[in-house]
Amino acid sequence: MVAGSAHALTPVDGVPVVVRAARVLRATGLVDRIVVLAEPALHAALELACAAEPVSVRAGGLHALLDVGAHTAQRASDTIGDAVSTAGVREIVLLHDARRPMAPGALVAAVVAAVRHGHEMAVPVLPLTDTVKRVDGSGVLTATPDRSALRVLQTPIALRADLLPAEIGADPLDVVRRHTAAGGTVHTVAGHPSAFALHSPWDLELAELVAQGTIAL
Repeated sequence: MVAGSAHALTPVDGVPVVVRAARVLRATGLVDRIVVLAEPALHAALELACAAEPVSVRAGGLHALLDVGAHTAQRASDTIGDAVSTAGVREIVLLHDARRPMAPGALVAAVVAAVRHGHEMAVPVLPLTDTVKRVDGSGVLTATPDRSALRVLQTPIALRADLLPAEIGADPLDVVRRHTAAGGTVHTVAGHPSAFALHSPWDLELAELVAQGTIAL
């Protein structure tokens, strides 16, 4: 599990999101170890938040996960800036955004199964239900893309350990973009509404309601 900003420490029903995300991964029984990557300024706070959890906190940056998998030539100049999560599952690595603390363990099982069945990488997706428009530089609507083939990406992501890049940036989904740009293939599995990211007070309030069992998504 990789965490980079104070967002990882945001509590949902009294539990920091990074801890919630770690507990979901561990509860699946598929994760051998969890690593939390932290910016130097947050290292102590994340260690304190995760003190009761069987996780290790280490400094983020280039080659921070060198011991997790054999790195390929993929490289990036990203800096850790937000909450991300990684955990090793035998020869498979999970990348999970800690800002998605309500993502169910079923997504972990689904993406891991996809990679175990031969796919290089797997990511949960949801159909795009909102209408999307193209807009020109002056703010005028120009076209309506066909949304039937568009998908919203979620985490956790599973990938072969040998495909793990040397550096994980702020957004684990960037690994998907880099992999496809390099000519790799990414398999998709059905996502889940609960795997939404916390970007706003509204998202946080929704997560609180889900955590308390007031609503189910």
